[in-house]
Amino acid sequence: MFKTKGANWSIFLLVAVVFVGAGLWYAAIRPGLDENGVLPTNRSSEITVLAGGDVNLGRQTGQKILAGEIDYPFVNIADTLKLADIAFVNLESQLADLGGETQSPTSEYRFAGPPEGAQSLANAGIDIVSLANNHLWDYGKKAFDSTLAALSAMNVKYVGANMDPEKVWDPQIIEVKGKKIAFLAMTNLLNGYENAGAGKYVAFQDGVKMIQEIGKVKDSVDWVIVSLHSGAEYVESPSSALQKMAHDFVDAGADVILGGHPHVPQKIEVYNDKPIFYSLGNFAFWQPFSFWTQNSFLAKLKLTEPHQVQYEIVPVKAGWQPSLLLDEASIQQLESRLYSASE
Repeated sequence: MFKTKGANWSIFLLVAVVFVGAGLWYAAIRPGLDENGVLPTNRSSEITVLAGGDVNLGRQTGQKILAGEIDYPFVNIADTLKLADIAFVNLESQLADLGGETQSPTSEYRFAGPPEGAQSLANAGIDIVSLANNHLWDYGKKAFDSTLAALSAMNVKYVGANMDPEKVWDPQIIEVKGKKIAFLAMTNLLNGYENAGAGKYVAFQDGVKMIQEIGKVKDSVDWVIVSLHSGAEYVESPSSALQKMAHDFVDAGADVILGGHPHVPQKIEVYNDKPIFYSLGNFAFWQPFSFWTQNSFLAKLKLTEPHQVQYEIVPVKAGWQPSLLLDEASIQQLESRLYSASE
């Protein structure tokens, strides 16, 4: 009787060892399991990019920064931006010391932030800005040089402009988690205040050139993101010409198109499995004259497999100090506009 019990106990131990071994083997072939054998919902290999629209660090915002309120522009949204691996915006103002001036006394459409605005961007977790837009030459070459120097000093990367005319179209490549994301940018207009020679230093709209640049970089990176500053201001929908240009860029190898300039959000289109955001609208930009200049979104891009992109939107209340948009009726109105005939 004692011998029989011993035999049963030996069998039990053998079975237990088999099950434990099987469990260890299962865990070994399921990378990413935590110490409890659970697969985390947020895989460490996923890269997130948050892309916001127009940012103006001049006007009242510039005065706040000059007064020492460095974090004024993004105080209500910085925590959200910092959750992303990469945060991107369109910087619609130069950053220069103009003796306290942040808006021209003769034109409300000519403005600039102080050099400390670069710290405002960095403190908020913004990693890269597009400089290819119509305000990048508002106060001319000296202020342009100051802008690039201020951004570089704070390690905020930029694309779409360069002090070296030979590098204006160069991509800005950011490496995250062993993957490379290339940013390219161009604008279809520059303001006429001091724009003599601006085209040498800012990537001025040239569809053929952009297609060439996409082709040069697409095979050496994992994703290509193009910032396209174009279109007409305050209109609900992109023109057919703009849509064709965006399609051409996707056909050339772009994985995402980030549109800007209209100051209002426009529809999102998925073309050949690539998202096109025809206009991200305003972000840190105060234009209180319509619902659409005050309500917009961040595009949250989820990058998992090379040259594949998933996305969702993060509704925002735009203005001097952008914040998350929480009003359900406004969110529904925004989604209706963004997704109308989008796919």
